[in-house]
Amino acid sequence: MAHTLDSIAQELGLSKTTVSRAISGKGRISEETRRKVNDYIKKINYRPSAVARSLAANRTFNVGLVVPADSALGEMPYFQTLMTGVCDRAMDYDYDVLIILADNDGITPLKHAVQNRKIDAVIVSRCERDSKVNAFLKQANIPYVIMGNPQDEGVLFVDNDNEGAATRMIETLIDKGIHKMALIGGGENINVTISRLEGYRKGFKNRGMTADESLIFLNMHKSERLDTVIKNVMEDEVECIVCMDDMLCNSVLNCLHNQGVSVPGDVKLCSFYDSNLLLNSKPSITSLYFDAKKLGASGLELLMRNLDGENVASQTLTDFNIQMRDSTT
Repeated sequence: MAHTLDSIAQELGLSKTTVSRAISGKGRISEETRRKVNDYIKKINYRPSAVARSLAANRTFNVGLVVPADSALGEMPYFQTLMTGVCDRAMDYDYDVLIILADNDGITPLKHAVQNRKIDAVIVSRCERDSKVNAFLKQANIPYVIMGNPQDEGVLFVDNDNEGAATRMIETLIDKGIHKMALIGGGENINVTISRLEGYRKGFKNRGMTADESLIFLNMHKSERLDTVIKNVMEDEVECIVCMDDMLCNSVLNCLHNQGVSVPGDVKLCSFYDSNLLLNSKPSITSLYFDAKKLGASGLELLMRNLDGENVASQTLTDFNIQMRDSTT
């Protein structure tokens, strides 16, 4: 037998409106009645239809996950793992996740989802400077959380301690006797790049040294200069090449192999982000491990609590691990 609000109301001797209020949690009814209805629907394993549930709660039960349109998700394990954390935690709240491609090059899909009320709240997976996504959401009157610290007071975020982790990595390398390093980084408009750069510099400072600014190369993700940069830093006799993330590290490793450079024989190599992209690298790559799945789950949970009217605060997750491997031996 398929249960409906009408059949449940008839079975319990209540009105359909009372049953609807008990299920939605809204409206003035006694706690005894609410408990009676909820105990019964659990007993019969009743789940309201998505449409009925949305109407009763005045929600879509969808959350939007904004992913940068310029990212090749199949090649970026971070976004895949983050998405898994968001989706898994969303299920605990009976929410579905709508993937939205938007970044500083265009936010039309995000505008469409918000203005047509397809979502109740938004998670932004990448934190950019002068973000069009952030600017739109601030005006849209919709709860949202950014993955990364936007350095914008009042904007809710969850972030890893990228600066602290990068600092600790550099200190560890220096303690191993590695002093001359080159840094290969991504887009300087992305906040995580700035955090990791600050940590790189701070690691040297904490050991009474100064990072060589002439050996810092940013905006290298789509750069055709990577081969030339790697050739130049090798001619400069650097001891270690530090990459800001897994994709850059993989590209640098390929460049080194193509140029006949041995790792770690001729130069050491490490990454500020570990992922399965580096899993089968030869040699194994020293890198920083962050739990991107936990980050995504934490962001979704914070967003749901905010959506429910709780007084919540931004979070910085401080648990990370330095994975010392063959590439820095």
